Amino acid sequence: MPPVILAVDQGSSSSRCVVLDASLVPVAIASRPLISAFPAAGMVEHDPEEITAGVLGAITEALATAGARWADVAGIGLAAQTETFVVWDRTTGQPVYPAISWRDTRAARWCEQLRADGHEADIKSRTGLPLEPAFSASKLRWLLAELPEARQAAASGRLAFGDINCWLIWQLSGGAVHVTDPSMAARTMLFDLGSGTWDPVLLDLFGVPEQLLPAVVPSAGQLAVTDAGVCGGRASISASVGDQQAALFGQRCWEPGMAKLTLGTGAFLWCHAGAGLPVSAPAGVVSTCAWQLGSDRTYALEGFVPNAGGVTSWLRRLGLLDAQAWPRIRPGALARTGGPWCVPALFGLGTPSWTPVASAQIGGLTADCTGQDVAEAALIGVVHQVVDAIEAVQRGLPNPFGLVRVDGGLGRNDSVLQAIADLSGLRLERPAATEVTALGAGALAGLGAGCYDLAALASLPFESGLTVHPELPSGAAERARAAWQSALADTVGRWRDAAGSGIGAP
Repeated sequence: MPPVILAVDQGSSSSRCVVLDASLVPVAIASRPLISAFPAAGMVEHDPEEITAGVLGAITEALATAGARWADVAGIGLAAQTETFVVWDRTTGQPVYPAISWRDTRAARWCEQLRADGHEADIKSRTGLPLEPAFSASKLRWLLAELPEARQAAASGRLAFGDINCWLIWQLSGGAVHVTDPSMAARTMLFDLGSGTWDPVLLDLFGVPEQLLPAVVPSAGQLAVTDAGVCGGRASISASVGDQQAALFGQRCWEPGMAKLTLGTGAFLWCHAGAGLPVSAPAGVVSTCAWQLGSDRTYALEGFVPNAGGVTSWLRRLGLLDAQAWPRIRPGALARTGGPWCVPALFGLGTPSWTPVASAQIGGLTADCTGQDVAEAALIGVVHQVVDAIEAVQRGLPNPFGLVRVDGGLGRNDSVLQAIADLSGLRLERPAATEVTALGAGALAGLGAGCYDLAALASLPFESGLTVHPELPSGAAERARAAWQSALADTVGRWRDAAGSGIGAP
């Protein structure tokens, strides 16, 4: 059969493989679920071997469904959850600890100490990142201190650190290659965003031996070759990129000022910021690397919300939703005053406030409230957090964007899209393509494998789908936003009071 590209999208809740034809049209899709473990408050982990097995299973099934063989694979593109990481033994290939998730806030106290010691401004100037436990460095420090003899083993070169793509490249290549790309390295808080190298000052600050870290290579190119004994065949791994960066590329946000919003387990607003390092970003907004092609690096601004589709799982566990049900925001709900409200900060708050306390606050309950009312209030709380991030990112742009392209599982909830459009005043577009993260990874893999160049890629069709326009009168939107800000300020104040008294402190 004609050559195909494999695009792997490894996320917080599943591992997916999409087989793409020469025009980047999906011809087969397979997925495997991924379990999240919550061993203690603020701790979120995955089994690294389950990740590998899920990816291999999805690849095998997708190839079989497409009727393709390994000999037909022109390239493999990997996209994965960015800050989640694994540390493993180089000799055995076995992880020494579970994969620690980007949602994990176990290192919040250490970040607070670094902030109190005056390191925050320097860290942000070097990395573009706020000093928060969502990023890998503080949790890697915790792991090296927690495991007996781990720091010594890391310094001697016996251990390896890697983001999920790095772990998968090591595994799929049979332990032959230990590399990452700038889009992933930039999320560790150990990477100098301007120079594109590991930062010795930060390595010293976090106590991380450089021998532990992977080499940094471009996002597309001949990165590794799969081991036939592991995968069942040999093929080029020709792209590695973060999942949000892949979605930005897959949504064809290839020009400065173009933006996309992924509504998955968390919500991620990314805006193409051009080829130059952003001079400054508003408070709470992340400057980061989008991708690197050859020596050309592209940057982005990010607004991050840790609580989006993951809130739905919480509502199901509480029994407020059936196992397969989705909450909905009913017409008129945003304009209503009174009734239940919810700040669903189950994994802390992201842009712009970056509050690490993992908690949810619910208020305004009356005797006639139903589970549907509470679920709706939680979903509205998600929408407000997304709009907070949108407004923060826009403050860092010379011109506001009028259109945002949307993807992700929660992005299929039309009531959520309408509420975001209503409260932000923006036009949203949900393209016809549903697998945009895989599409971005596959497109980069095709570039890396030499299947086409950027001009040929731009000529491929890209169909628009649903477009959502704001409908809520501006006055009603302003009142809703003011009520949210009041509830949020009250909630954060309660958290800080509790932390000061030692009750429920992070």
